[in-house]
Amino acid sequence: MIRFNLISLLMQPLMIKKACVLMLPIFVLCACQTKELTTLLVTETAGIGRDLEYITVALNAGEISPVSLREAEKESGLIAGQLLKAKKDSSGKFLLEYIFPVTVGAHESKKFEIVFLEGDPPQEGLITHGTGLELKLENTHFIADLTSTKATAENGLEPGQVAGLVLKQFNNQLLERSHIDMHWAPSFRKEGLSYKTLGHVRPDSVFVNSEGPYLSTIFRKGNVKQYEEICVTGTYQFFAGLPYFTFSSEMLMEDDVALTLLRNDEMTMDSLFTHLMFPGDNGEIREIELYASNTIEDLDRDRIPDDVNWLCFYHTDLKYALGSIRIAYDNTNMNGGQSPTFQKHTKISAGVNGGRYWNRRLIHEEKTLVPKGSRYIEKNAYLVFAVNSKDPSAQIRDYFQRISNPLKVTLFGLQH
Repeated sequence: MIRFNLISLLMQPLMIKKACVLMLPIFVLCACQTKELTTLLVTETAGIGRDLEYITVALNAGEISPVSLREAEKESGLIAGQLLKAKKDSSGKFLLEYIFPVTVGAHESKKFEIVFLEGDPPQEGLITHGTGLELKLENTHFIADLTSTKATAENGLEPGQVAGLVLKQFNNQLLERSHIDMHWAPSFRKEGLSYKTLGHVRPDSVFVNSEGPYLSTIFRKGNVKQYEEICVTGTYQFFAGLPYFTFSSEMLMEDDVALTLLRNDEMTMDSLFTHLMFPGDNGEIREIELYASNTIEDLDRDRIPDDVNWLCFYHTDLKYALGSIRIAYDNTNMNGGQSPTFQKHTKISAGVNGGRYWNRRLIHEEKTLVPKGSRYIEKNAYLVFAVNSKDPSAQIRDYFQRISNPLKVTLFGLQH
């Protein structure tokens, strides 16, 4: 496996930018040698108070330098930036990209000054345990296990895929599938072969692990044995303080291939939840018992759309929930047309020993020729949240609106 540390990441920004699409807006400034102040105006437009939100800012600078934000007209309180990327151009200058946490009230506009000083580190930053892809990512809400704890000779998995999730605010409840990874996507199958996932990419595939106090990114790209026609990429992003992580993926067909199954957005778990919930056609929230005798059959007849905004599993007594917020979904091929699909929908499935999982079916149990250049892209946020009996969907609906309506950032006092 080809490995890159943070220095390697900074030297390869184009590859990472293509594969690792942030939900955060990026704003480019010119930082002069005089380092005069530039002001950011951060505006909340959706009527949702943001106790914690991240923005990214790109700077043109002559050197790599610490950068912080300070609320305008305040003499103290520097918010340190985390350097994400650094690219040196032919003139010797750098394009630097930083991420910052901000707090903004509903419909509020707040001014920040960019200063070239060391800022205060976060009180509760993102903690990364381990090296390479043998990682555990921890914030205030959960611990995500990406180690090879579920890797066996039989399942052929590599580390770097979420194998389990510890819910710190729910008595350390462990979400997992006992014998395989919990996050099992993207995945594909040929006739006569077992289906495979990103977790099966060859050991000589590319991965990048970039760690930081606000954001850690794990990028993987490669091919799977017996599925060499498919180039699969996946990017996790874990944030300090946020109750969700994101995962974006691409399946690009580098040659014609016949598939009987193609899917993504799959979370597979043991018997750890009681209910399924998702928005219906007319805006009503549908709640369905996961273990009712006819649930799977009924949902096979009355299918959940492939592009439903969000869905989740929750436990009615223990009050925890895990949901998928669909941020991006695009099946456009390399020529601008539509990649082939067959009976695409969001499926709820029953696994062995009482397991339950959701997955988005792109090709559903039908041998389908997928031509070279076909491409399937998605990005999801996986949210851990609490349900209440009066309105179980309140928190996931709130986060869907937050993620769908990022903060607006405007630049003032630009110096060249």
